[in-house]
Amino acid sequence: MSDFHLCRPQGAPLSAFAGKRLLSYLSWRLRRHRRHDPRILAALARAARDLKPDHVAVTGDLTQLALSAECEAARRFLEAIGPPQRVFLVPGNHDALVADGWGARLARWADYLASDDPQPPGRTVWPTLRVRGPVALIGLCSANPTHPFSAAGRIGADQLDRCARLLEDAARRSFYRVLLIHHPPVPGVLSARKRLADAGALAGVVRQFGAELVLHGHIHRRSRACLPGPGARVPVLGAASASETSPDPIRRAGFGVVRISRTSAGWETTVQDHWYSAEQNRLLPGPRAPAADFPPHLVLKSDKPYL
Repeated sequence: MSDFHLCRPQGAPLSAFAGKRLLSYLSWRLRRHRRHDPRILAALARAARDLKPDHVAVTGDLTQLALSAECEAARRFLEAIGPPQRVFLVPGNHDALVADGWGARLARWADYLASDDPQPPGRTVWPTLRVRGPVALIGLCSANPTHPFSAAGRIGADQLDRCARLLEDAARRSFYRVLLIHHPPVPGVLSARKRLADAGALAGVVRQFGAELVLHGHIHRRSRACLPGPGARVPVLGAASASETSPDPIRRAGFGVVRISRTSAGWETTVQDHWYSAEQNRLLPGPRAPAADFPPHLVLKSDKPYL
């Protein structure tokens, strides 16, 4: 699941709304407050608990304005979904909306961001890694404070180098490798102000070292794409916003359930979307589909979904 977009401006001093945070607040007041409902998040949290998944992946943008009250509210929703040992988080661009206090905000979610291995005191080093059974979950941080009107992301050369080593080591240990990132990693599908700036470099790492699955958020739509791998294409799944009120099935709030099993022929992956029904105030499951059956993506230089 992805993109909570919790907005809690009440009580914040006026000085907090300088620069980019003011623009994001105006966006909320003009449009987004009608599109996001935190009550839907409560239904998603209940549904996720009831499914009893082995692990939950959350791909960023928990907050709208990166305010302390929003970070605390996001923490409560994470706890409603599950304990840190079973919920793995990577941040989004709204969580990094302003540079001031970026480290302190992440510290509130440190146990949900954490790798299995110990991290340096007071900070998180990406990529993060969690191993659960035969599955290696690798978390990439594409969230960086950027200039006004930009929602772009960047991973950076150090992360890419460490990611390559983690993918190679996980393959050597016969793990099923899942990459988590906020921004879509497929080059050319978003405008410059929203894209992952080094998507091409990440695609090159995946092409060389492989992965079994990539999960992302950011575009507020269910999406299916792929990246070339060293042998077979790698499915790329985008999640809708977890608080979206839209009646459009592609944009409607929900989450995806990924089922992974090992067969004599290799790994088998199925995906099942669950979306929110306002009439029933609960999540309704859709059909299961093999991840390998997803069609190749359409490259669109726009902010439209790549289905």
